Amino acid sequence: MNTNDIYQTVTDTIIELLESHEKDWNKPWIAFGQDNELARTTKDKYYQGINQFLLSFTLMNKGYLKNVWLTFNQAKDMGGYIKKGEQSTPIVFYKQAFINENKNYVPAEKVEAMSKSQIKEAGIKSIPVLKLFRVFNVAQTEGLAPKFYDVPPQEPLQGFDRDERAEELIHSTGADIEITESNRAFYDRTNDRIRLPLREQFKGEAEPFYATALHELGHWTGHPSRLDRLNGSSFGDAEYAKEELVAELCSAFCCAALGFSKTITNNSAYIKSWLGVLKADNRAVLRAAKQAEKAADFILKGSPYEPQKPSPGEG
Repeated sequence: MNTNDIYQTVTDTIIELLESHEKDWNKPWIAFGQDNELARTTKDKYYQGINQFLLSFTLMNKGYLKNVWLTFNQAKDMGGYIKKGEQSTPIVFYKQAFINENKNYVPAEKVEAMSKSQIKEAGIKSIPVLKLFRVFNVAQTEGLAPKFYDVPPQEPLQGFDRDERAEELIHSTGADIEITESNRAFYDRTNDRIRLPLREQFKGEAEPFYATALHELGHWTGHPSRLDRLNGSSFGDAEYAKEELVAELCSAFCCAALGFSKTITNNSAYIKSWLGVLKADNRAVLRAAKQAEKAADFILKGSPYEPQKPSPGEG
């Protein structure tokens, strides 16, 4: 069997396995329900027009739990602060201004003191002035009142049996990991930070939490300061699909080292994108496996769970 036939055989096997599980995905953690409210301020005043679209779309895209927003200064005035590295969302407001017949601005206080006839005689007209503001979701803050963070889970939280070996491994990496009430697990490439749902959200099972953490650590290894593997891929493209495959295989390798029974994901969105990549390139899965092995070695290096490499001539 020539090299290309080997690649094709391996790829066909993986494709068959992926296709058999494509429709079976169940998220491994309990979701916290979003509040199903329109975008609003901390004083429960609803945003209008385009701002409602901008903020609600950002909420959906980022997986925030509450559609409540505030400015940097508002957070400060309320005794809180914006988390380091968080990005604001721009919104717009129209403010009424006044100009005279020479198109010079007239202070609003002066206009308010004038009669209608005086305003007409001076040729004063009101015009809308567009102003840009930047706001943050309450999930991007800390230090506010608890009511701004509390969202009841869609299912009761389960107990969690911590695995100290896995805890030790994850923390030994030195990665910046935030574990909080969330509907998403992701690696933030810009800020080099991982966000995970609470351990207790993982339906009382330890292995799904650690598998998810190790998947995101797989992405973390690709940072330019580490293995420099993240080549500007974006959601939905082939490079993104390949990177997700690397991260998932890395997780599987690390879980195997810990003695967990991690298998490849049942996430149907990942599977669909991987199928496209594998059918277009029969060497993709082997390249991904090689990169995943490097990623797993990076995570496991120096830990008691680092696989022992065979000496030359062995195995």
